[in-house]
Amino acid sequence: MTTTHAPLQLWVHLGVSLSRNLLQLPDTPALSEALRQQLQRARQSGVDAVVVPISWRHVAPFSPEQASDAASWRPYRQLFAMARQLGLKVIPDLSLVARGMNDSRYMTLLPGWLWGRLQQQLPVGAPLDTFSFLDQYGRDSVALTSFWGLSYTKPLFTQFLQGFADHLADFADMVPHVILGIGPEGEWRYPLLGYYAGEGLAADFPCFSQQALVDLRTTQLARYGSLTAWQQAWQCGEQDLANLTVLKQQLVEITAALLAGKAGVAQADFYHWYQASLAHYGNQLLTLADRVFCDRWQAASLGVRLSGRLPLLRNGDEHSAALIAGLGLPGVEAEVEVEAEIVAPDSAPRFASVLTQLIPSQVRARCRLLLTGAGACQGEPAPSLMAHWQAAAVALGIPLLAESQRQLVLDDHPQWEHLMNTVIQHEAYDGWVIRDLDILMDQQVGETRLRQLTRLRHGQGQVSRLNHREFRVMGPLHLKVANRRQLLSEAEWQQFADQVRALRRMGVTAISTDLWWGLIEGRQAGVFDWTYYDRLVALLAQHDMRWVPILSFHQAGGNVNDDFMQTIPLWLWGRLLENHPELDSVRDLQYVSETGDASMEYISLWADPYVQPYYERFMSAFREHFAARAGMIAEINISLGPAGELRYPSYNAHDWGNYPNRGTLQCYSPLAERDWRRHLSERYPTVEALNYAFGTHYRAFEDIPMPLADALFNNKEYVYSAWAREFLGWYHAALVTHGQRILQAALALFAVGRWAAVPIGIKIPGIHWEISDPASPRVAEITAGLIRPHPTLGPTNQREYLQLLEQLVPSGYRHRVVVHFTCLEMINKDYEGYSRAADLVGWFAAAAHELGIALMGENALAGELYGEQGWQQMANALRMTPGFGGITLLRMQNFFEEEPLPRERLQWLINQFH
Repeated sequence: MTTTHAPLQLWVHLGVSLSRNLLQLPDTPALSEALRQQLQRARQSGVDAVVVPISWRHVAPFSPEQASDAASWRPYRQLFAMARQLGLKVIPDLSLVARGMNDSRYMTLLPGWLWGRLQQQLPVGAPLDTFSFLDQYGRDSVALTSFWGLSYTKPLFTQFLQGFADHLADFADMVPHVILGIGPEGEWRYPLLGYYAGEGLAADFPCFSQQALVDLRTTQLARYGSLTAWQQAWQCGEQDLANLTVLKQQLVEITAALLAGKAGVAQADFYHWYQASLAHYGNQLLTLADRVFCDRWQAASLGVRLSGRLPLLRNGDEHSAALIAGLGLPGVEAEVEVEAEIVAPDSAPRFASVLTQLIPSQVRARCRLLLTGAGACQGEPAPSLMAHWQAAAVALGIPLLAESQRQLVLDDHPQWEHLMNTVIQHEAYDGWVIRDLDILMDQQVGETRLRQLTRLRHGQGQVSRLNHREFRVMGPLHLKVANRRQLLSEAEWQQFADQVRALRRMGVTAISTDLWWGLIEGRQAGVFDWTYYDRLVALLAQHDMRWVPILSFHQAGGNVNDDFMQTIPLWLWGRLLENHPELDSVRDLQYVSETGDASMEYISLWADPYVQPYYERFMSAFREHFAARAGMIAEINISLGPAGELRYPSYNAHDWGNYPNRGTLQCYSPLAERDWRRHLSERYPTVEALNYAFGTHYRAFEDIPMPLADALFNNKEYVYSAWAREFLGWYHAALVTHGQRILQAALALFAVGRWAAVPIGIKIPGIHWEISDPASPRVAEITAGLIRPHPTLGPTNQREYLQLLEQLVPSGYRHRVVVHFTCLEMINKDYEGYSRAADLVGWFAAAAHELGIALMGENALAGELYGEQGWQQMANALRMTPGFGGITLLRMQNFFEEEPLPRERLQWLINQFH
C-alpha cells in the first residue's frame, strides 16, 4: 500500500510596503496595481495563500464601534476580492496587540482610544494597573493589554473579531485559517520588557502589577486552604503573604531563584500559576474565536503563534528568556544534544500539557498552530524551543506550520536550508509561512526561492531530493600556508573565519580538511595533539558549517599544487623495523618503482600487516576525541594512498614526472616480490603447472623474477600476453585488497553510537590521460593500479570501474560508503595526452549508480576554476543521470583571490541546484 501525503502549504506574508498602506487601497489606483502585480507573481511562483495583517487600529482608529461599520472593512474586502480573482487564498492575521515594536518597518500600534476606554470601565477602587504588564521595577508595555484584565478587554476584542467575521463572511470559502495575534509580536507568550528597554536593568518577569499579585494571592489561598498552610509550604515564617507588599518582595526572591536555576515549592507554585495564567488567556481567546468564526467560517482552522525563537536578552541565555516568556521548564538548567535537535529531559510531556491547557477541547479538531523560528541565520544554533513544540504537537496530533520571524535574506543559504529542512524532516508540519512578499521584487532570486519551496510541497519532499546536490570546499592543507608569510597567527584564524562565513552564506555546506597523521602523532607514538583541529572545528561549528575530516595517512607535499610539507610520523619507520626483525630495511616498507626509486609518501600496501594497527589506533583516537562533534561531521574520509587516493604513486615527481606518460610500476620492493611469488604459488599448485600455463621453464617459484616493466608494455604486451595480464592483474588486486582492508577497518571502528550514522568516504583519482592512445590504451590507469588489463581493453567503457567498485566496497556497506572521483572539470582532449576525462567521469558515474554507491565529484586541478569551460563541465557532471550527489572544490583560497571568477561561478553553480 502506498502512503500519500497532502501537499505542504506555502503561505507568504503580504509585503510590508503594501500592508502599511492598505487604508489607501480603495482610492489609490497605483497602489491597487502594485498589489495586483505582487499577488499575481506570488500565485505564479506557487504560493497557496497570502497572510494579511488585520490591524485593529486601521479598522477602528477612533472608537471601538467602527469595527461594526461596513465602511471600515472596505480596503480588506478589495484585497480579498483581488486575491480570489487571482486564485489565491487569504490568511487573516487578526492582531489584538501592537506589532513591530523593535522594527519600525513593521510597526502597527493599538487603537489610540483603547487605554482611555479601558480606564473608564474600571470600577472605583480597582487597581489602575489592571491592564498593564509590570515588572518589579515598574516597567510596563504599551504593546498589549494584561492577561489579568481580560474581563474588561474581551468585549472589545469580540467587537473587533465579530466585525471581521460579519463583513468578510462572503469570502469565508477562501480563508483556510485564521490567526489570532494575542501576544508580543503576535506570539502567545509574556512580553520580555527588558528587551525593549535601553541600557540598564535586565529583563524580568512582567507579573508585578497589583492585579497580578491579587490573582496570585487568590490562587495560592485556594490551593492551600489557609494563609498558614501557604506560609508553611513556602517556608517564609510568619510573613503575611496576603499583604501585597510582602508578597511582591517574596516574588522578587522567588523569580531571582528561578532565573538562577534553583527549584523549590515556592518556585514550582509560582511558575505553575504563571504558565496557567498564560494558558488561560490563550484558551479564552481561542474559545471566543471558535464562537465568532462559526457557520460559514466553520471550515477555517484557528490558531495562534508559538514562539520557537525568543529575543536574545542582554544579560540572559535562552533558558532565562523562555522562563520569562512563560515557556520554560523551571529547574532544568542543562539541556542535552541529541543528533540535530536540542531537547531538555521530559520536555515533550511538559509542553504537551501546556498545549492541552491552551487549546480548548472543542477547538482541538480545527486547531492549527504557527511555530516561529524557522530560518536560522548563519552561525545561529537551531532554537531549542522549536524541538519542544514539535514533540508536543506530534504527541497531541496538532499540525504546525513553520514561520520565519523575519524577512529572510535571499542569498543566505543557511537560512533557507533551515527553513526548508524544518518542515521536510519533521512529520509535525503542514507547510511554511514566510515573511514576506517583498522578496518577490527580486525576480531572479526571490521567485527562484519560492519555486524551490513549491517543488518541495508534494509528498513531504521526496521528489525534491532527486535534484539535491551537496557543495563542499576543501580547506587549506594548513592555515599557515594560505598566506604569504607562511605563519599561523590570529590574523590567519580571522581570515579563515571570514572565508568560512562567506562560503556558508553562498550555500557551501561542508569544509573538508586533512588531519595529518604526522602533525597529530608525529612527535611520539600514541601521543596525539589535536590542538590545531580543535580550534578549527570549533570555528566551523560557530558558522554552521559541517566538517569532512580526511584521516590523512599520507605525506603532504609532492603532489600538484601542494604548498605544505608534512611527513608521515618519522618514528614509524624505525618502530616497524625494530618490532619486526624479518624486515631487512626501510625499502621493505616503501613503494619501490621499476626505476629503483622509493617513495616515502605512503607506507607500501605490502606492509599493511605491520602498519594497519597504527592506522586503527589513530582512527580510534580520532573517534574518542571528537565524539561530541559527530553530529556536525558530514563524512569521514579515509586516506588509502598517495594524496589520499586509492592508487600507487605511479606518476609522482620522484619518478619520471613529465605528464602525460604511462607512469611507473611500484611493485619492486622485497615485500612486493615475495607477495608476487606467493600469489603464483597459491594460484598454481606446482611450478610445472605454471610452466605449462605460460610456456616458461622455472624450476621453483623462488626462481621467478619480477618482470621488466618495459617488456610488459611494449607492443601492447599487457593486452596480448597472458603472463603480462597475470602480473598486472596481481598488481591491481593487491591495491584493491588494500583499499578494502582499510575501508572495512574504518567501517568497523565507526559503527558505534552516533558514529554509525556518519558516512565513510574514500577517493579514487580520475587517471584520464593515455586512455585513447592507440599504441597503449588505458596504460596510465594500469600503472596506477585502478584497472586490470584484459584482451579487449580499449578506449571505451567495458565496465572496468564497475569491477573495481564491486570488489572494493563490501555489498553490505554500499549504503554507507561515499566514493569521491576527480577530474569533473575536464573535457575530452585526445590531442593532449590522449585524455578522455569527460568519458571517464560518465563511466564511473554509471558504475557507482549500478551498485547503489553514493558518488561525489572533485575537480582535479585548481586551474580550471579560472575559466568558464571548467565550470560548465562540472555543471554537466552534476546534471548527469545517473550522476554525482555533489562536489568538493579545491581549494578554499582559490575563491578569495583578486580574480573574482571562481567565486562568482561557484555561486552560479550552487544556484543551479539549490
